[in-house]
Amino acid sequence: MKQPDYAAYARFYDYFELAGCEESEELNIFLAELFRINGIKTVVDFACGTGAQAVGLARSGYTVTAADLSPEMLKIARKKATELPVKFKTADMRKAELGCHDAAICIFNAVGHLTREECTDFFVRARNHLNPQGIFVADILNFKAMNGKAFAQYRRMRREAIIDGLLVQHVRNCTLLKESRQLRIESLTRSQDGKSAPREIRDDWQMQLYDSDELYTLLKSAGFSEINFFGPVGCEFDAETSDSILAVCQK
Repeated sequence: MKQPDYAAYARFYDYFELAGCEESEELNIFLAELFRINGIKTVVDFACGTGAQAVGLARSGYTVTAADLSPEMLKIARKKATELPVKFKTADMRKAELGCHDAAICIFNAVGHLTREECTDFFVRARNHLNPQGIFVADILNFKAMNGKAFAQYRRMRREAIIDGLLVQHVRNCTLLKESRQLRIESLTRSQDGKSAPREIRDDWQMQLYDSDELYTLLKSAGFSEINFFGPVGCEFDAETSDSILAVCQK
């Protein structure tokens, strides 16, 4: 599947994906508490992006190893994590070898960038990165919800912000491909300083979607002994209406 190109978009990512914040506060609170009650000390963050989870978990006292394929995204993550216990590495989640940890995470629908076969292989790889009784957490958009009312909020997004003295407009259109269970995403990011011609970043890519039954089967086949599903940021999960699935699994 075609992947998004974060090289040019990385500098704008947090403004449009994290609402201008450095981390995902609500989700990080859930993760920090989950890890606390399970005695977790070390965490590996696959496809960490700009560090939305890595930074928050490190601030909560966890030792984090974080990897991403994009050097541009990692540059931003490193800047956020100054003086925090985070080790950053440039690595493809499909091939990463990052040692064993008490917990592993893969957030913001990162597994949706993988084909079904790649996703199955990645779940095995993630499990192999865990110490005995380790915890794996991943999220993905829920196909059943996307095939219903939840898709309306994803169909079109338009936002703008002032970033580094630039007026930046970001437009995203999504199409649900029901037969292949994929989301097709087309985006346009336009920035202008009021003096020269606007600069445009155009991109398009696909994301694989799963329902909870499919996801459970993949995780079980990867060898996880216990699998639980939550809705966004750890709320109660509904297989038909929760727009995303947050899977919490034990080795």
